Amino acid sequence: MKSYYLLKSVFWPRTSFKLGLIIAALIVALNLVGTGLAQSASPVSISPSSSSGSQQTFIATYTVPNSEMTVQSLSLFITDGVALDSGSGWAANECILNYTIGSGLIQMVQDAGGAFLSNSAIAGTDQTVSNSQCTVLANLSSVNISGNVVTVSFYVTFTAAFRGPKQLYLSVKNQQGDNNTNFVTQVGSYNVTASVSSIFVSPVSGSGSEQTFTTVYSDEANPVKSVFFNLKSSANNTSAANACKLRYDLATDDIFLVNDAGTRYSSPITSGSTTLLSNSQCTVYGVGTSATVFGNYVVGYFSVSFAAGFEGEKEMTMFGEDETGTFSFNNRSVGTYTVRSPPSTETPNFRLTNTAVSVAQVGVPAISTITITPQGGFVGSVALTCTVIGRAATAYPPTCAFGASSTISVAAETTATLIVNTTPAAAAAFGNSLQKILVGGGSIIVAALFPMLPFRKRSQMLLCLLALATIAGAVGCSAINSRAIVPTSPGAPNPGTTAGDYIVAVTGTSGAAMATTAVSVSVK
Repeated sequence: MKSYYLLKSVFWPRTSFKLGLIIAALIVALNLVGTGLAQSASPVSISPSSSSGSQQTFIATYTVPNSEMTVQSLSLFITDGVALDSGSGWAANECILNYTIGSGLIQMVQDAGGAFLSNSAIAGTDQTVSNSQCTVLANLSSVNISGNVVTVSFYVTFTAAFRGPKQLYLSVKNQQGDNNTNFVTQVGSYNVTASVSSIFVSPVSGSGSEQTFTTVYSDEANPVKSVFFNLKSSANNTSAANACKLRYDLATDDIFLVNDAGTRYSSPITSGSTTLLSNSQCTVYGVGTSATVFGNYVVGYFSVSFAAGFEGEKEMTMFGEDETGTFSFNNRSVGTYTVRSPPSTETPNFRLTNTAVSVAQVGVPAISTITITPQGGFVGSVALTCTVIGRAATAYPPTCAFGASSTISVAAETTATLIVNTTPAAAAAFGNSLQKILVGGGSIIVAALFPMLPFRKRSQMLLCLLALATIAGAVGCSAINSRAIVPTSPGAPNPGTTAGDYIVAVTGTSGAAMATTAVSVSVK
């Protein structure tokens, strides 16, 4: 036992000494970390802290106690009801921007969240970065450093898809890569009022020296005043210089084309007139260019030919302005078009027109006549396809198909039949009377005879019932009322096709030639 106490008496002082050194080192380290955090940059404010609109300059202010060089980057989070914290990462479908102080690099988080987009912009240039929620314009974004105050300006435009109240958060990262942020307390709020959505363009990818572009816009909040369609050489460039940027005013049917410098629009021409507008990139024609309003939709056709020297792949963008003056701009590409050199002679082509569809009774097929008109001596086969454009939340949207054949031989003006089908509401699980008779009648027979049968016969009866159910299921999947969608499980009601307005885009292709017509469908 003595040896034990002797060992303890020798060991303990050494251990106590080492432990004291460790504790002292930890205290010094914590003091240093605390001092570093106290001296790191801190978000102060956002301006405006409460406002609304479809585009805004957000001015974020930070204080830097030591020097501006301790700040590496500054971030603005514009979120849709997402509670941000250090463990949640970057949320999807938000507008999250980052500004690097030293280089002026502006980055944006992708739609899926978790990472920046592959493209970026440099402050002070005509570049932009866009996702489905917003666009930041680099030429109107900047940084200003005055003493220990750093001010970053982000000029942001919003899409209609991001409409509604949003929350604003700030974040700063120092040169060591440490974030100093307080996600719990938001620094402001903003109500996005953008209302015009760009929902369709055809062709979304094509090529040629001339084309009629079919576009569809939507605004569920306000009437649309003007729609815009632009073809330009770079998707990362907001400048309208050397572009084919078009505007259509719905109230007057006036068509405008931006000048070569991208500074103003030319005097307009009227839709349907034989006059035309040209710049060094393209020509837009009064004949073939039009726009119509259908419910919340605007369907626009832009008939354009391209000039020599404008060849190559072009990015297409779409945006609009409503009658309240709210401008919904987004520089996100909606497709590409490769401009070819103009041919020496007219290229054989065709165009499509349609008749409107009104569905008076849901469940009864309705018909639109699609007219294919050859141009420039076109002779050949045209393959037709159709796409329904409508409310995303509709459980049973209309469906479309072509009668007889979807491939049409064209030597002169020819017609095809588009069939639009809708689904009637139903509360029962069975789709037709035969199913009800088979299953219902079989169940009654089994219920009546089952108690009177011997045990072996009962097994046979159960097998017969199973066969009956199989037959009923096959009948339900047969061609009887096959175009209507019916409930597939007992007790699952079918609300049917929602009444309202829809667009069916019909596209015809023949080799490199392509044309699209937008059929208006009204479901009563």
